[in-house]
Amino acid sequence: MKLQVKETRNRVTVMTLTAMTGLLALSIAGNCITGTLAWHFYSTQKIITTPMMFDRAFTSTAAQGDENLNSMLVRSFANLRLSVTPETVDAQHTALLRFVPPEDRSELKKSLAAEADYIKKNGISTVFRIDDESTDTVTGDITVSGTLSASTSNGSLKLAIPEVTKAYRLSLHYIDGLIRLTAFPEVTPSGKPDGLSPQG
Repeated sequence: MKLQVKETRNRVTVMTLTAMTGLLALSIAGNCITGTLAWHFYSTQKIITTPMMFDRAFTSTAAQGDENLNSMLVRSFANLRLSVTPETVDAQHTALLRFVPPEDRSELKKSLAAEADYIKKNGISTVFRIDDESTDTVTGDITVSGTLSASTSNGSLKLAIPEVTKAYRLSLHYIDGLIRLTAFPEVTPSGKPDGLSPQG
């Protein structure tokens, strides 16, 4: 009789432990599935944004942005670098460098310093009007070309400088919602890097 009761208790204990183990396994599986779905929806959720001063909305996720976002970034970066005055050039170039990763910053910083020095020494104001944007389908780099207008003023005398057609290649990366500008060289119309010279 005692042996039967003990066996029954053992059987109930084993069944209870088995049921609890099964429930734990189901709970772990459910949490894994829920976590995976939450991460998937977080990383692929599309956000539509219409920023100030731009005429088009863009769509972005945590991993990438659409063509409108790339176009907006290109226009913003081109304006920060090229549409400057002696008073604004340092602040604009500093703002541009915030988007450049440390490992890519030194080369661009030298180019920007040479341009800023030239602009301030000669009292030059520049405006860059974008005429064309093209995307390299292999690398994803965007080449922007346009007209660089410049003028210089010395007191009351204002001199116009002839307009120049320029082209620049921008290497943009959008990673985990962060914008990274890894290269911004001047290029020839064929898309190859040109000599790094001051804007004027």
